[in-house]
Amino acid sequence: MPDVGQALKDVKELYVKVLGTPAPQVDTPSFLAFPPGVDPLRHAVEEVELLKQLSQQVQQPPAWIPRADLFAGKDTYVVRLEIPGVPRELVKVYLSSTACIVTGERRPPEPEALRPLNVEMPYGRFERHFPVPLGLKPEHLTARWAEGMLELRLILEPTAAKITPVDVL
Repeated sequence: MPDVGQALKDVKELYVKVLGTPAPQVDTPSFLAFPPGVDPLRHAVEEVELLKQLSQQVQQPPAWIPRADLFAGKDTYVVRLEIPGVPRELVKVYLSSTACIVTGERRPPEPEALRPLNVEMPYGRFERHFPVPLGLKPEHLTARWAEGMLELRLILEPTAAKITPVDVL
């Protein structure tokens, strides 16, 4: 069984990780008694383990959202994202059955003996989701990178499915 001291330390670390502020001191008389048959130590350790598992599942929200334009043609769907300063190797494009997802990261410049006086460009991770027509295949997606713009071109294939009437009984 894990140590109580370690469990308390883990709780404080989780508090800081989730809320970004130090954990408050709790007044001992404010605690309520556990019902008979419940081991408070075991309960606390199990709760800490559950909190640790939950905190690992929670992802940090994107730091910024790049601007985007969407265009649709007869047989083409185009997404253009404005992501200057984002290296190509830090951009990933995913295609699911219902969405095109673009993720990446713009890293701040390396500190050189200069301190920032005015920072207007957002840095950090970004993520955008764009709806796509059903049945789109990855081989129908092309990407082009130029001057800080990412253009995704999705070629729409006419559906081969036929509409068949169904008899209602």
